[in-house]
Amino acid sequence: MFRNAVLYSCAVALLCVGCGRPVAERAQAAESQDATSGHVRVRLPAVAGLFYPDDPQELRQTVTRCLDRAAPPPVSGRLLALVVPHAGYQFSAPVAAFAYKLISGLRLDHVVVVGPSHASAFSGALLTESAAWRTPLGDAPVDTQLSDGLAAAAPELFRRSDALQAREHSIEVQLPFLQVVLGDFKFVPVLLNDFSEENCRAVASALAKALKGRRALLVASTDLAHYPDRDLCRRVDLCTLGLIERMDIAGLYAWEEEATKKYAARDVSCTMCGLGPVVTVLLAAKELGADTVLRLKYANSGDLVAFTADRSVGYGAVAVSDGKGKPLLPDSAEESETGGNGPAGGGAKMEEAPLGSADNLSDEQKKTLLKLARKAIQAWVGEGRRVKPPEGDPAFCEPRAVFVTLKSHGRLRGCIGCLEPEAPLGEAVVEYAISAAVRDPRFPPVSPQEVKELDIHISVLSPLRPVNKPEDIVLGKHGIVVAQGFRRGVFLPEVAVEQGWDLPTTLSILCQEKAGLPSDAWKRDAKLYVFTTQSFGEEDFADTRKH
Repeated sequence: MFRNAVLYSCAVALLCVGCGRPVAERAQAAESQDATSGHVRVRLPAVAGLFYPDDPQELRQTVTRCLDRAAPPPVSGRLLALVVPHAGYQFSAPVAAFAYKLISGLRLDHVVVVGPSHASAFSGALLTESAAWRTPLGDAPVDTQLSDGLAAAAPELFRRSDALQAREHSIEVQLPFLQVVLGDFKFVPVLLNDFSEENCRAVASALAKALKGRRALLVASTDLAHYPDRDLCRRVDLCTLGLIERMDIAGLYAWEEEATKKYAARDVSCTMCGLGPVVTVLLAAKELGADTVLRLKYANSGDLVAFTADRSVGYGAVAVSDGKGKPLLPDSAEESETGGNGPAGGGAKMEEAPLGSADNLSDEQKKTLLKLARKAIQAWVGEGRRVKPPEGDPAFCEPRAVFVTLKSHGRLRGCIGCLEPEAPLGEAVVEYAISAAVRDPRFPPVSPQEVKELDIHISVLSPLRPVNKPEDIVLGKHGIVVAQGFRRGVFLPEVAVEQGWDLPTTLSILCQEKAGLPSDAWKRDAKLYVFTTQSFGEEDFADTRKH
């Protein structure tokens, strides 16, 4: 991907996977500029050629290619904030593109990028002394009026220093994407080192006051778990993303403490290197009216580059919006009361995206997916080989939430899936067919001899919808999710019917056995969500199961 291929030796590539300390001579240039009064300096790039290409044409092509391949779901209402990864582009750019495609062509008066400091310690929040930050694509002007206003309103909280962030990459790597999708924009870089809730709330409050009533976007720069193996990375990250989606600030801090202790021996050093920026942006967005959080894309470095599978870093793209607000539209369009921020960033009224309905697969597509699941299991348990999903069908390229269930002689043999879309449908079926066969902790791995005895069932999920009261749940129609803090449990729609449970029994068992909560948590503080599925199995199609 990069012109300077030598940069992708193991040592440098591992650095760019997550949050190492880049050392680049160009950073010294940024640090050694003359100190002058006012905002006249330009901060030079510290990680161009290391985290992203330093050739302008290659950089623009890299960003554009990632944006062209991204297909985020539409965001309802007014987009207020994004959560975006900041690793080397080889690893994180395909995920970041799902967030930045939402704002392509928008007119924004203010962009605030909040990133974590990986090398410098300081209190409060750090602003820049420069009037612009340079990338190979040109100079990105700093919104000095907004920056000065923040510093004047809370001088005890905000300070300026370019020296303390001369080598920092967390904000810099966001700029090429912003330059490509927005063109003309101004931004304020805000760097955090103190992730305490007190500090984050103070910074969030200041940002919300400064941005209230303006066409503004907040960007939280963070990678997810560092550095477990690929499968554990995914498990940790899905819990983190679930807490972000619920805007559960206390849960994020509790999960950081629990996960780093519980999985310390498996190299989980953090759940998010940008915990403080994410908390700050969520709190600020909530003050600005945010009530909806949507995961756009998830992957980890082990999914993308094989040599990091044993030491992975997670990447997530998330959108935060005011579901009842007017959508942000391109400069050339009039704002309206309807619509949303769609994949092209246009925000015009859109038809329901395929992701929003689980009832749009044809019988031929269902049969193809069932055959794919069986082929994936056979190849993995027999040869240790991962098959590729079929190409050419757009439906298999759309991100979907999927569960794969395996039964043998009528008894459950494995069931694993995801609650939110994190991969294209074809890839998700391959991933969770393999996981159901060999990674369900309740069962030993499926042997090659057992594969022919398996019955395969696939459930494609609709997006989760919160439940106002338990009585709204329809057993047999709705899948159910219970969530409290960082604990989650799920039942697919057929579970309660197959077991003959009534609603109170279903919810009590869901809480106690699936989420590890008190059996009556659903009556108290736990939150309930429902979803529908398009479910189909080999028993539905006589020609799918061939041995």
